[in-house]
Amino acid sequence: MKIKSTASKWLLLALLSLTLPAVLTTSCKKSSNNNDDVTPQSGDVRDSVYMVAEDVYLWTDQLPTLAAFKPTSYPGPDEVIEKIKTYSPLLNGKNIDHYSFGLPKEEYENLASGNETDYGCGFKFVRSAGSDYSDDLRISYVYSNSSAGTQGVARGWRVMSINGIAANTNNVNSLNTALNTGTVSVQFKTPANDTKTLTLAAGLYTANTVVKCTTLTVGTKKVGYIMFNTFFGTAIPEINTAFADFASKNVTDVVVDLRYNGGGQVNIAEHFANLLAPASAKGKQMYTDQHNALLTSLGWNETKNYDNEARRLPLLEKVAFIGTAGTASASELLINVLKPYLGTNQALFGSTTYGKPVGFYPIPVNRNKQDEYYTLIVAVKTTNSAGNSDYYQGFTPDVPAVDDLTHDFGDPEEASLKSALAWIESGTLSASTRAIESVTRQSPMIDAANIKFDRSFKGTIFKEKTKK
Repeated sequence: MKIKSTASKWLLLALLSLTLPAVLTTSCKKSSNNNDDVTPQSGDVRDSVYMVAEDVYLWTDQLPTLAAFKPTSYPGPDEVIEKIKTYSPLLNGKNIDHYSFGLPKEEYENLASGNETDYGCGFKFVRSAGSDYSDDLRISYVYSNSSAGTQGVARGWRVMSINGIAANTNNVNSLNTALNTGTVSVQFKTPANDTKTLTLAAGLYTANTVVKCTTLTVGTKKVGYIMFNTFFGTAIPEINTAFADFASKNVTDVVVDLRYNGGGQVNIAEHFANLLAPASAKGKQMYTDQHNALLTSLGWNETKNYDNEARRLPLLEKVAFIGTAGTASASELLINVLKPYLGTNQALFGSTTYGKPVGFYPIPVNRNKQDEYYTLIVAVKTTNSAGNSDYYQGFTPDVPAVDDLTHDFGDPEEASLKSALAWIESGTLSASTRAIESVTRQSPMIDAANIKFDRSFKGTIFKEKTKK
């Protein structure tokens, strides 16, 4: 393993500080006794980004020296990070790291605070039986404070056209280009078969992290359903409000719908885990985090235990998760850390999740300069109490179920929720042949189109390390 002769001065300062961010990058220069044979260009964001990777990247032992890499030969910091990712290990012939990225300061701060700057809704094609073509584009979710939300757009509305472009998979590139313009005219058909043409304008708003919360009666059971879409912003108070409502209704089982939740801040995932963990988990390991050799030697590997302080549902028995390929990172962390304690009282419904057992520290470079930039480079991997950590290919559902865009969240007839409720009531995990075929059938054109429409964040952001 390649270890630098000394840790960079800014990295050591971060460890010695009380509440500073994980890595200080106000200066680009390494400590004077570093062996690199070039001097970084003072203040160049590309050099700074690479130096962050040299010290924190999970696979830093695979990186070349600064002199060999030549960060300033790349057009910008994004391209530096894209190249860094090519040094990660291979899995099935592809680099494991398709996660690392960076953002300008303003974009990162909007992300962390739960602010969005889009139309406030998701678009997703419905798979057509026996075909890899679809002209059935639906609204998958809506944030209430957005342009779409304030005009009453709802999940399940069919999109007929965008700026006059017919909504089908043959036109996906043109549709995507139209959605990037900032203002679009969208023709919808509602479930009542009404046609509406609305102008959607991208703009700044705060996303509601809990998209839907309701309590369902299933036989003798009271089931709390929560559609939770991001681990950012006002998530903790919103989750607490939902669970207080569940507690007031004596909820016995919970369905956590994470089908489009790409992750976010790890402290929110920890809070959610404490809400769902059984009393027997108190004081026991939730997860451990692991870093590269340098950060390990500096004491960055830590264990997080359950404290159960957030626990509000004394009658809780089963926890069902709903997931898809859009379920990533902090969402998968939540699923993974609860499994050793819930055992057969936990199950996953839907389709295979994204696969991201690693996370970032938000590290600013070129602070207080016009080009201030946040690196989100893979630096930490989590492992649950049973030793499970390498779910790079995602979690396979216990019961395959389609993302039923013809029904709203919380509707007991929605396919994924219907499967979860059947398990909660009967205790039996079973799927229809049709559901299995639908989930496993390859639809390259539709899948590629939906990937283009999926612009959600995928990641787990860890808190800064503090002085021990």
